[in-house]
Amino acid sequence: MNSQLAVQSVKGIQSQHVAACIKHFAANNQELNRDSVNTIVDERALREIYFPAFKAAIQQGNAYTIMSAYNKLNGYWCFENDLLLNKVLKNEWGFKGVVISDWAGTHHTVAAANNGLDIEMGQADRGENLLDFDWWQFK
Repeated sequence: MNSQLAVQSVKGIQSQHVAACIKHFAANNQELNRDSVNTIVDERALREIYFPAFKAAIQQGNAYTIMSAYNKLNGYWCFENDLLLNKVLKNEWGFKGVVISDWAGTHHTVAAANNGLDIEMGQADRGENLLDFDWWQFK
């Protein structure tokens, strides 16, 4: 049921020439401490409970954007989670749109950029600036 609601919502929004942004990917179970909680979920529960509406919104609804959740999932922040953003979302589901963080939702700019995040939405100064990163160290 959630999957079909997600698909129709995305189609309705995007029919008005507006990019739908589905959120919060994934396992965003609580509001209290959502920016620090580590949600532990096994792969079966992810695929059977948490992923279907997101997958349908992308594959059937053709959502243009998706917003990562504030929380950690199995020890990794969602906005820099290679499994979520690269392996599942982009590679397995074929998502070609834009992955965006929630406001002030990133903690490690470089890790986020390397693990599938496309746009970082405003953040407090946490001492890491992608433009200041020493990229020459990777030569």
